[in-house]
Amino acid sequence: MDKTVLPIMDKTVLPSDKSIEDRISQLPDEMLISVLSFLTPKEAFRTSVLSHRWKCLCPFLPRSLDFDGLYTMWEIERGKKSLQFERKKFLQWVNDTLKSCRVSTIDEFRVCFQFDDGSKSHVDGWIDFAISKGVKRLELDFTATDPFKDASNFYRFPNERFTSDKTCIKSLTSLTLKYIRVTGELLEHFLSNCPLLERLHVDNSEDLVNLNICGSSLKLKYLHIIHCLKFKSIEINAPNLESFGYVGKKIKLHVHSAPHLLDVRIGSMYAFGSLSSYLYQLESLSLAVHSYTYEGVKFPEFQTLTKLKHLKVTVDASEGSSLLGLIPLIEAAPFLHKFVFELILWEINFPKKARKVKKYPNEHLKEVEIVGFAGRAIDIQLVVYLLESAINLEKIIVNLCAPYVVGIPCPRNIRTTAEYKGAREAAMRLKEKQLTRAEFVIM
Repeated sequence: MDKTVLPIMDKTVLPSDKSIEDRISQLPDEMLISVLSFLTPKEAFRTSVLSHRWKCLCPFLPRSLDFDGLYTMWEIERGKKSLQFERKKFLQWVNDTLKSCRVSTIDEFRVCFQFDDGSKSHVDGWIDFAISKGVKRLELDFTATDPFKDASNFYRFPNERFTSDKTCIKSLTSLTLKYIRVTGELLEHFLSNCPLLERLHVDNSEDLVNLNICGSSLKLKYLHIIHCLKFKSIEINAPNLESFGYVGKKIKLHVHSAPHLLDVRIGSMYAFGSLSSYLYQLESLSLAVHSYTYEGVKFPEFQTLTKLKHLKVTVDASEGSSLLGLIPLIEAAPFLHKFVFELILWEINFPKKARKVKKYPNEHLKEVEIVGFAGRAIDIQLVVYLLESAINLEKIIVNLCAPYVVGIPCPRNIRTTAEYKGAREAAMRLKEKQLTRAEFVIM
């Protein structure tokens, strides 16, 4: 069925003739349920103005409960709304929706808003509700708008409700926890007692210290641990693991067995040592590196990455540094199809010298995306190299936005008008030089 959302009519414009036929009420329940299933919880309940019978079906829908407050959080950060007021309103919205919900099972339960331990009784109830409904995908994203917020006050996941007995959550396939205090003991419990769990993502958890991912029967395919500041070690023996990500400080990383690993995201170069025996089989690789010296980005010598198709590199760099150290990595992947480069630039000047690099034809690279393009020597050199060496390039996207605001509904202006104008003019000059026949898009 086409995902067309029916317009919500204002009662003031409806004809007053009571004899008008209510065609909506004549539709079978199955059809009404199918239409409502394409709406968000908020949209589904708003449609109750259309028909009394339609209203009676709303408590049974939808099977996916997605309470997304991202836009409101950005309004709060910009000072346009009050966190305390909006949090109270958000709590009421979720509680009222769950109170009215009569479905026997749900596929997804997601909450995206800033909550801390002060809302624990509410959130605990939401988790109980989701588990009781046989939820498959559970995501709690309590991302803090204040980066300096005391992490000890983050919402604490109710460990005792799950680790005190052998609770088996047979339906759970995906668990995502952001800015939530969760222990390694609880995560291991989920892995042992959720036989269908395939995806585990933990972001900014202060209580996570050690994690042991081991078991021949594990279904786990996706494991990402991001910015958990007290994290010390992880052991991995996962026969079905396909995607692994770790961003944070140096830890003890031991990958004993991951025969199906295809995608890796790492934020520290040291992790290459533990993953070196699996690099040859990767199809996708994401790296985050720093470059604050004149010599610039440096990588260890790579084996040939014959299966690598997608490469993403995020560099936190100073203006006088060099990005040409990325070239050996690009050339180590002879069949690379797409390259995404993200630049976070700091203005720390060094004496600038011309850097020369040999250019080898790259026959397979089809798409390049540059995010955070500044139009300075540091990124222009890399872009020129890519335009000249990728002889079969089909498309290049130059995005002037900083990487950390891409995709955000209302990003704050982090660049001055002069900086933005300078970056755009530099991108236009590259486009006009016709260094490539590829489609050149400036965003």
